[in-house]
Amino acid sequence: MVRKRDYFKLGMFIIVGASMLVAMVIVLGAGRYFQTTYTLETYFDESVNGLAVGSPVKLRGVNVGRVAEINFVSNKYDPANIGEVRYVYVECDINPDLFEFIDEEKFIEVLRKDVARGLRIRPTSLGLTGQLFLNIIYDDPKGNPPLPLKWTPEHAYIPSVPSTLSRVEGAIATISKTLSSLKQEDLESIIGDVKSIVDSIDNFMNTESGKEAGKRMLGILDSTRNILARTNTLMADPALDRIIPNTAGALEGVNRIITESADDIIAAAHEAKIAITSFKQASAVLGKTLSDPRMDKAMGEIAPTLENISQASTDLTAAVAKVHALVNRLNGVVASEEANIHAIIGDTREVMQNVKELTGDAKRYPSGMIFGTPPSKPNPEDQ
Repeated sequence: MVRKRDYFKLGMFIIVGASMLVAMVIVLGAGRYFQTTYTLETYFDESVNGLAVGSPVKLRGVNVGRVAEINFVSNKYDPANIGEVRYVYVECDINPDLFEFIDEEKFIEVLRKDVARGLRIRPTSLGLTGQLFLNIIYDDPKGNPPLPLKWTPEHAYIPSVPSTLSRVEGAIATISKTLSSLKQEDLESIIGDVKSIVDSIDNFMNTESGKEAGKRMLGILDSTRNILARTNTLMADPALDRIIPNTAGALEGVNRIITESADDIIAAAHEAKIAITSFKQASAVLGKTLSDPRMDKAMGEIAPTLENISQASTDLTAAVAKVHALVNRLNGVVASEEANIHAIIGDTREVMQNVKELTGDAKRYPSGMIFGTPPSKPNPEDQ
């Protein structure tokens, strides 16, 4: 027989068990509703089949959040209905614990700068299951521009890039479209042209010129093989291991010299700039001077003067020619009368000597020049 105390224990067990079950559900499942997250959104202009709410969001392989909502942009923003935009809207919750010391405003600011540097979201397959996750990557911003938007995103926005599967499908579609655009006649014509080219090459190679060309080609290949062998020998030389460090050292020295002389180079460039400026100013002044009407008048007056100088130069040349002829004639006369000139010079020298002696006697005995011989000296012994 069951006692009342047993009913009480059974009731307490059921209540405690149910409470523990509810707490476990809250902790494991509904706890995220009480967790603070950073919200960001993106848009895709392709199928997101395989992406579901709860799919992971990864940054370089690290799980940083989850997909919170998947919808159409037209259901979120009214301007999208005007332009009939058919983008897929994806909202993500980012775990802020992975970005310590960054509040939501700072997070949005950093995200905007990284988007300008090429931060993008790409749907990536988890494997053969077909499940997708959002992979945050850095790509070329010029080759992957953001989708055109006619509205302002409500949350932080990261542009998307097509998935790898979408790119492959696009490439296959382009190839298929190109092949389908080719007609049967075009294919037959292309095949015929290729066959004709191959036959022409085969006929040419069977001629003497073709054989000679083949021999030359073989010679070129042999020369190339020898060059490659010599290159391998040079590369295997131990001296090359010393040349490369020496070259690197020399380049480092040049770099150091350039670095140390940077101020001098800047100063030289400044001085060169000043010199060029001065030259430009001088050129401007010279151009202004040459364009002055007074310069034309002066040049007109200088022209007759230059003509007179030219005529005077011609007359001077003629006078010099005459003087030269006269000198030649004098040289001829002197050469013919050289003996007489020597005799005249000797006689002149004699005359000058006599004049010198006469002048000396005149100084010693002035009266002798008039009265004759000088008086005899007195003799003291006669007295």
